[in-house]
Amino acid sequence: MSKDIQRNVIFMLRDLHARESMRLGWYRQWRIADATLQHLRERKANHQAFLHQLLRHRDQTPAWYARLFYYFGHLSGFVTAVLPDSWVLWIEKTLEFWILERYRKYLHRLTLDQDIRTMVEAVQLHKLKHNEPGRDILLMIQKIIRDSEEFQTLASRS
Repeated sequence: MSKDIQRNVIFMLRDLHARESMRLGWYRQWRIADATLQHLRERKANHQAFLHQLLRHRDQTPAWYARLFYYFGHLSGFVTAVLPDSWVLWIEKTLEFWILERYRKYLHRLTLDQDIRTMVEAVQLHKLKHNEPGRDILLMIQKIIRDSEEFQTLASRS
């Protein structure tokens, strides 16, 4: 069981890192001069850097498709330069919604995994050999979810 939990945590970190890479590529091309966009770029860069740090701390490499997602994000950003603003905003809201749903799903699974680990440790009266999922991952995902929800609230007002 502990190997499954560790494997799931690493998969989730690698997957989220790849998706944040895509979003960062998208933001680097889309509507360059906007102050809101600058804030979004910085936020995504921080998320990606923190995910990369978590992977490095666990001696893991990013997913093989992270670079591909990054280039796809750049390509999408170039394409949106010719689209009407209403379409771009719709695409942005859709992407933000789906990545937020993925974060919520992963947070739910990681919380369950942590509860299972805690329960097993309590029954066996000693700590397991792994500490996955760690509090750092759970706190980071909760922060990203909060940031995304705040952005959606601000975007819906304007």
